[in-house]
Amino acid sequence: MKVFNINELDYDFNNSVLTIGSFDGIHLGHTKLMELTKESAEKLNSKSVVLTFHPHPMKALKPEKKIHLITTFDKKVELIAKLGIDYLVYIPFSKEFAKMLPETFIREIIYKKFKPLKIIIGHDFGFGNAKTGDIALLEKYSKEFCFEVYVVRPVKIGDSIISSTLIRQLILQGEISKVKAYLGRYYSVHGKVVKGSGRGKFLGFPTANIIPEEELFPKDGVYASFVKINGSDYKAITNIGSNPTFNDDSRRIESLIFNFDSDIYDDDIEVYFVERLRDEIKFDSVIDLQEKIKEDIKFTEYIFKSHEKEFVI
Repeated sequence: MKVFNINELDYDFNNSVLTIGSFDGIHLGHTKLMELTKESAEKLNSKSVVLTFHPHPMKALKPEKKIHLITTFDKKVELIAKLGIDYLVYIPFSKEFAKMLPETFIREIIYKKFKPLKIIIGHDFGFGNAKTGDIALLEKYSKEFCFEVYVVRPVKIGDSIISSTLIRQLILQGEISKVKAYLGRYYSVHGKVVKGSGRGKFLGFPTANIIPEEELFPKDGVYASFVKINGSDYKAITNIGSNPTFNDDSRRIESLIFNFDSDIYDDDIEVYFVERLRDEIKFDSVIDLQEKIKEDIKFTEYIFKSHEKEFVI
């Protein structure tokens, strides 16, 4: 997949198939849009194109809300590439760009830049100044510019429509099993391994401490997890929190990686959250903490063994 900043576009996208959105998280609703885009492009002997925004529009328009994104931009690119899309084009989003009238967006961006044969969009698609552009307006202009508009119905699990907003809430609540159902994969965070307090090694359970690239990570607690290191996966338990037994103030993410003793300081790793085991606990003694960690390890081993076929990253 080739990635372009729209301001540096040097490719002729005549007769493309296009889907448009912010696509934070690349959840199952987004995946359906992109799979349909790819399939339509193949049938029409055309190119599949994802048009997105960077930074996320809410970051530019309402920074005071401090919205926490599910995926970094690089992770979003990686996930879209795995879906087999030909091109990803991003628009540098700003308050100035947000003032663009929807009619101008259709004419100057959609038509002039991509000349699409078909546009595939979600049921709640809105665009242009204050999102005053809607599906009806897009369909109106489709006649003038000779493209088809295909609207994808909401993807649901039970009665819940899959959305980035809902997934953010579930992550913050520690509802990791539900998050996987909506994303279609385990939620993960990336980070560089840094030196910690050394307390894990002292306890007999050395951990990898990371500073996450993501802004969003689950509720404090202990999680059964996978850790990806240099392309290989290792079972782990991951703690998010401040180690109340030792009265630490700083919040951190640290993973106890099973059957692993290599030096990975300064390496980039990815932690996949599988299931929440428990809350953080303030123990009365170091021995009580050590015994609980042993229980966590056994429970995590049980989780992996009993659900072995499901754990495919």
